[in-house]
Amino acid sequence: MHEVSLMKNLLCTVEKAACEEGNRSVKVVHLKIGEAAGVSIDALNFAFEVLSKGTVAEGGKLDFERVPLRISCRDCGSKCEMEEFILLCKVCGSSNIEIISGREMEVDYILIDDKDDKLQ
Repeated sequence: MHEVSLMKNLLCTVEKAACEEGNRSVKVVHLKIGEAAGVSIDALNFAFEVLSKGTVAEGGKLDFERVPLRISCRDCGSKCEMEEFILLCKVCGSSNIEIISGREMEVDYILIDDKDDKLQ
């Protein structure tokens, strides 16, 4: 389950951001996850619940935005969204394509509590 190691890295990023804001607690971590990223949202949620205990993110939540798999055809120049992981141009059928979105996993934003209370 590689989501655990992804979450460990994510929580390091979250801790740094919260530290820069005076160790305020984290309310929301918003992630963009591509359809073809190979990441389970359920497993990420579980890892977040377990690994965030005792951190500034404890009690916070993860929000997700799914990024569709999109390709660009190098032969005909069309761009299209793929419903399935079949990497052929929908217009001309070419396999000479480039994936332009759908593989990412990135932090879009971290919402930090605006109260002056610091974690003890």
